[in-house]
Amino acid sequence: MKGMRRIADSGRAVVATIHQPSVAIFNDFDSLLLLKKGGHTTFFGDLGEESCKLIEYLERFPSTNKIKPGENPATWMLTVTGAGSGSGGDKPFDYAASFSASQLQKDALDMIECYNGEATDANLITFPTTYATSAKTQAKSVFKRMWKVYWRSPGYNRVRTIVAAIIALLFGSVYASNRTPQNESDMNSRVTSIYITVLFLGVNGFNTILPVYEVERNMFYRHKAALMYGFRAFNRSWTLAEIPFILFSAMVFVVCFYFLVGLSTLAYKFFLYYLFVALNGAMWTFLGQAFMALFKDTQTAQGSGAVLISLSSIFTGLLIRPQDINGFW
Repeated sequence: MKGMRRIADSGRAVVATIHQPSVAIFNDFDSLLLLKKGGHTTFFGDLGEESCKLIEYLERFPSTNKIKPGENPATWMLTVTGAGSGSGGDKPFDYAASFSASQLQKDALDMIECYNGEATDANLITFPTTYATSAKTQAKSVFKRMWKVYWRSPGYNRVRTIVAAIIALLFGSVYASNRTPQNESDMNSRVTSIYITVLFLGVNGFNTILPVYEVERNMFYRHKAALMYGFRAFNRSWTLAEIPFILFSAMVFVVCFYFLVGLSTLAYKFFLYYLFVALNGAMWTFLGQAFMALFKDTQTAQGSGAVLISLSSIFTGLLIRPQDINGFW
């Protein structure tokens, strides 16, 4: 509050919403707008030295209980007007109606009229762009913030990396003693394992991003309303911050799974498999972001994602062989 007081003393207007402040804080304000339930004004004007003008205004009404020595004027005004938890005394009195007929309101309206009369095209405040900074500055600043958010969210990034390693070791260990497929059945078993592991990784990537993205999405709504930055900077930052962690978790999975299953030792085949695993992780992670951006909450996005995951599984060519799928599909 002292900082806000210094800002006000420098000539900038400071508007603050307060709720039953201490005496010292309340007396720091120059003027007060006091509202009652329903948004009706009960006082608007200068507070005066130690709130003397507010006290003088309210005490002139017969229904107002006098303020006691040392009593907090902020608490007192809420009690006597019925704006707070108090009932406003035994005799209900309409302070809002009294203000409407008071000189205080007339002075406020006259001041507004005066300001409106002074308006000219020359003194209108205009801005060349919607946002105060360029698209480049927005992108750079938001990315730096998003990168910090990712580094400070070890639970999210650690979980998906650990899950990737567990899935790889769990399914890969099945083939530890039979690393070379002997027949078509062995090969089908490996294809099925590849499908299941990819599905597990996709579902995990989709579900884990939802709560993380929801928090930042809601924060973005506030920042955008304040014209701090646009959605392009937000989307670009999420994408760039996510990619290194997707690549890392995909590499952890492939290193643990690929050689245990006994797949080809040719380097290009290893990296080709790694590419597909990384692209699969990226697809489901970014779809999770998209669904969380489209729907109201995590539960709705998760339910809709489950439908998409089910459809994806049906058309992978494993549950239903490609030759058995109708030509339309």
